[in-house]
Amino acid sequence: MSKKARALIILTGLVIFFSWGFRLYVLYLHWGNDPFMLPHAAVAVISFAIGAFLLSMGIRGSKATRRDYTILIGASLFTIIWWGFRAIKVLLYPEGDPNPTAHLHLSVLFLVLGTLLLATGWKGRNRSPVS
Repeated sequence: MSKKARALIILTGLVIFFSWGFRLYVLYLHWGNDPFMLPHAAVAVISFAIGAFLLSMGIRGSKATRRDYTILIGASLFTIIWWGFRAIKVLLYPEGDPNPTAHLHLSVLFLVLGTLLLATGWKGRNRSPVS
């Protein structure tokens, strides 16, 4: 794993881990006020786990296996699909969102990070030894 790929994985892991950790905290504080609490909590837990995985993969560095890169591809696809859905929802129905500009910027940020992680996972999967 190159230094650039490792830095990308660690920085993205930090962003995802802390942002979704904060989202879980906010969900905990306001539990019961939203009819979609369980789906939001499920996505928050999955994304929090993705952030933890990225941090652990970045720390391992060159010891990452082909399986790790396959999981990275799956995590990046989940990120791209989820944030693509959010971006489309904000673009089509901005009146239903309390802060559409910020959520659109956040969606674009995570779409770019997800795409970079997908490229990193794809490249690493094709280069890493099978194990």
